[in-house]
Amino acid sequence: MPEAGRQPVRDQVLEALGQTQDSLHELDYEDVAISAAGLALVRQAATLVLRRVSGMAAEELPISRALALFLDHVFWNEATGGLILCADLSEKSVCLPIPADCWGIKPHMGHIQ
Repeated sequence: MPEAGRQPVRDQVLEALGQTQDSLHELDYEDVAISAAGLALVRQAATLVLRRVSGMAAEELPISRALALFLDHVFWNEATGGLILCADLSEKSVCLPIPADCWGIKPHMGHIQ
């Protein structure tokens, strides 16, 4: 859980990117589809983060666990078309950029009865 005095993740990302408020849009992770290439980036980043944070060797990390790590905040960067996935860790947030060609919005299937 984020600390009370810590800057909101969205503001941190905007500051790091040097962008304005209206260029970054938070999305629901359930609306996002990530390509195989994007998932490979997620797995690689999750392995590195887990190794650094916990010393855990995570070479065989299931993609579902790797992806779950980075779903605390999901942003669409309007300026680049890319996606930014963020993990809230105990002391800081870690964000991973996903290139525009490695993700998309899932099609809306309507109501299922």
